[in-house]
Order: sequence, then C-alpha cells, then structure tokens
Amino acid sequence: MALDALCLAAALREVREAVLGGRIDKIAQPGPHDVVLSVRGNTGNVKVFLSADPAHPRLHLTTLERENPASPPLFCILLRKHLSGARILSIEQPYMERTVTIALEATNELGDKVSRTLVLEAMGRHADLLLLDGEGRIVDSLRRVDAEMSAARQVLPGLYYEPPAAGERLPVTAETAEGFLDRLAAANPERQADAFLLDSYFGISPLMASEMVFRAAGETDCRLCGLGESGRTRLWGEVQRFVSAVLESRFTPVCLLRDGRPAEFSCLPVAQYGGAMETEIYGSFSGLLDAFYQAREQQERVRQRGADLLRTAATARDRLLSKLA
Repeated sequence: MALDALCLAAALREVREAVLGGRIDKIAQPGPHDVVLSVRGNTGNVKVFLSADPAHPRLHLTTLERENPASPPLFCILLRKHLSGARILSIEQPYMERTVTIALEATNELGDKVSRTLVLEAMGRHADLLLLDGEGRIVDSLRRVDAEMSAARQVLPGLYYEPPAAGERLPVTAETAEGFLDRLAAANPERQADAFLLDSYFGISPLMASEMVFRAAGETDCRLCGLGESGRTRLWGEVQRFVSAVLESRFTPVCLLRDGRPAEFSCLPVAQYGGAMETEIYGSFSGLLDAFYQAREQQERVRQRGADLLRTAATARDRLLSKLA
C-alpha cells in the first residue's frame, strides 16, 4: 500500500515535534531513492527517513539501521555540501497533498547564512526528492525530468521549481451535503461507489473510499444504483465522519495483518475485512511505517532469492541438457 496524504500528515506531526529547530548532523543515502538525515532535535538525536522510491515513497522518523554504500552517491555528496549543519525551520505539507517542503537555514562556503529547501514529492511513479536554493531554483534532484520525458513540467538543475499540477477534483473537506447529493445524481448509476468517491474528491485513499462504502452499504463492491436513497444518505454520513476525523486530526496508526504478515496500514480504523485480517495498533506512525516496510522488504528479498534460485536451477538444467544432446 502506498502512503496517502493523511498517513503522511500523521507521520509529519511526529517529525515536526522531534526536529523543528534542530540541526542536521549527518546525511546518508543507503539506497538509490532513500536519504536519512541524522538530526539533533528537541528530544535528542533522531533520524528522518525520506524515500522517493516509486513503489513506496514516504517520510517519517526511523530507528532502523541501514547499510550505506562504501562510496556515497553524488546526490548524497551534494546534500552534505549544502545541508550539513543546517537548521530545520519548518516542515509543511500542502493541504491533502503528498508533497512535503522542509525549509532550512544553512551556511555556504563563505560562512554566510543561506536558505535551502528540501522537497519530497511522494507521488508513486513520479516520486522525487529535490534540493532548492534560496530563490526557489532546483540545485538538483534524485529524478531529473527533461522535455522529452515531460513537456508540461521539467525538473532540472537551474530551473525554478514548479509544484506538481493540482487536479480538478474537489478536496473532500470542502464538500457540502447538497453538493455531494448533486454529484451522486449526475453520476453514472452503474459506477462503483468507491470509484465515484475517488474520481470526485482528492484526499481519499482507495482503502478509505472502500471503507466508507462498506460502512454505508455493508459491502465494498457496491454500485451507485444499489445504494438507494437511504444508502446515499448513509454514505454522506460516512464522508462527514471521515472529514471530521481529518479536521480534528483524530488519527490511529493501524496495521492490518493477513496470516500474520503486514498487508495494509491506515490512519483510521478499518472494518471491511472482518475476520480475514487482524488489526494491530502502533504507538506511532513512524514505528508503524518502519515495521511495515521492513517486513515488506524482507518478503521481497525472500521472493528475489527464490527467483534467483529458480533461474540458477534452470540455467544448470539447460547446460546439462545441451551437454547430453
């Protein structure tokens, strides 16, 4: 499961409390898409993990020890040059978006105070991590985008940074009862109810969309025509409850386990799976994300080793058959 805007917001609350006003001591890049900032923060030394991995981009505090390459990558060297000793001034997330900006006060080669900004765009296959100068120009990024890759938005050193374009969907927190019912009336009645929510609003993840439909209709696989008038009213009620939890920041770090293995996570309780999944509550979102992705990476390594063994066995078999031929 990808990190949605709400889980990102919940994790950022923990990061802000730990590092605002703190200074960056060390910078490491353990993986091609991952950066770890060691920070002397308000409550002691902590580590902030930033990942622009297209499969699972994220930002949170971490306690995991990761192995670093013998020689730091060029992007890591660049960050060390510009951000070593920098003070963290603010950490902001545009409302209901999966983008984070970290404003920093750094020192240049002449000893002067300068502004720098780290931007994490945690948006799936378009995920990126960028360093900006004091004027908003791109110093460099993990993933450069030229005109051949995108005519609409380039990400290259020297260009002014342009945030990703906002979609046309309405923020779910801005909807009204009248507007919601009008949208329902205008929608294709054969449309899946969860798809209707995802197409109409941003700020709702696929998991939360299906959860609201489940709580309103008793099933996740429900079309709009199957809701009926009472079902539509119940669905609006679930949307309102979701919005209230968001506005009041009533988040709970929830991990869903299938056969004892982490399958999904959420910032709100999930009931749609019934007894098919177990629920585990964590004390922090950072702890949840550390555990969830560590388990996922271990599972991926096991699958990769299995695939490697199968390829090795197939190669040995082919060689043997060629000798016998």
